Amino acid sequence: MKSYKDDLEEYDTIYVGYPNWWGTMPMVMFTFLEHYDLTGKKIIPFCTNEGSGMGGSERDLKKICKGADVKSGLSIHGAEAAQSRSKVEAWARKMM
Repeated sequence: MKSYKDDLEEYDTIYVGYPNWWGTMPMVMFTFLEHYDLTGKKIIPFCTNEGSGMGGSERDLKKICKGADVKSGLSIHGAEAAQSRSKVEAWARKMM
């Protein structure tokens, strides 16, 4: 069994990346995020998808990351992911 990091106190900003499965994040992401108190943290989501964009994942993040500032995410179409480096880098710099 893997263990969780004790806490995320040292982080002010947390980038959360995942594939969009069935309109939201995989359940493992819910399990991970629900383990921590993310109050006061800035949560920046990004995902790959095959046509559904961010789906309902931003809404779900706001529900499970109570007290956090959940920003609008970046959605990358899966077929374009390998060619998206410059787009992702520019977005990440803008979000800082």
